[in-house]
Amino acid sequence: MRKIILSVLMAAASSLSIIAADYPKAQIKAVYTYKYLTRHTDGHDIENTDNMMLLASPVASRFFSVNTEQYDSLMARPDGKEKYQLMSREAMKDAIVHENGEMRIDMSRVKKPLDGVAFQVTRKPDADVLDVYDSMAKEDYVYQVPMSDLLWEVGDSVKTILGYECQQAVSDYHGRRWTAWFAPDVPVSSGPWQLMGLPGLIMEAESDGGEYSFTITGLEAADCPITPRPGERDLFKTTRKKFLAEKRDRHLNPEKYMPGVTLVNRDDAMKAALSHDLIETDYKDK
Repeated sequence: MRKIILSVLMAAASSLSIIAADYPKAQIKAVYTYKYLTRHTDGHDIENTDNMMLLASPVASRFFSVNTEQYDSLMARPDGKEKYQLMSREAMKDAIVHENGEMRIDMSRVKKPLDGVAFQVTRKPDADVLDVYDSMAKEDYVYQVPMSDLLWEVGDSVKTILGYECQQAVSDYHGRRWTAWFAPDVPVSSGPWQLMGLPGLIMEAESDGGEYSFTITGLEAADCPITPRPGERDLFKTTRKKFLAEKRDRHLNPEKYMPGVTLVNRDDAMKAALSHDLIETDYKDK
């Protein structure tokens, strides 16, 4: 069992003990589609998607999964676990198939309710580091990333996104090359995930090869507090590369973390795991 070296109480946004004025105010609310590729054991790529939200001001921001936020908010309620179990039972009904007078469960139709990615990225007011929250093996972690890690080269190409004229910029960031499109007319130097620092909101970004991408689908003015993640949890403080290295090792060597468990079709599973690396690949750098 790891030693807990950082324990943080993260209150639900609805808690009466929290005063909204304690938090920076968001000036924009942006919704993005996050796409990332994984490989099925039969050899074909799977395009996974999640709806993400960015709350941002010129000095602070928070980026998170809409589904995960709804799940956390639900579980922060006294009756949250009971309501989630009911939702899970309802979702299971969609997987029941009746054929030739028999009933079976089609596992491909089983959808976990409010299933979103775990990572969240927060910038505190005027901070020069990002706080990244993520989970692994049902434990929650936090680590910091210097904003100075991200350097952009602005190009001449332009295109229109959501009615805004956007400029192109490229960056080599944590092992991948990213092409982004930002809107100078939206004067918030923020964007999806850890991508920010341009003179305008990043509306779209894709890694070379298209394994990872963020595309804005909605943008509106906002006047709401940038609150922390709902609920209470213990956080393990770590470093970025340490966290990513263990996460990748769990993908490639699952038996090491599950003693006594034999992986079926291990060769196919390893080929699938090797096909697409993490969104950051420099964890291998020494």
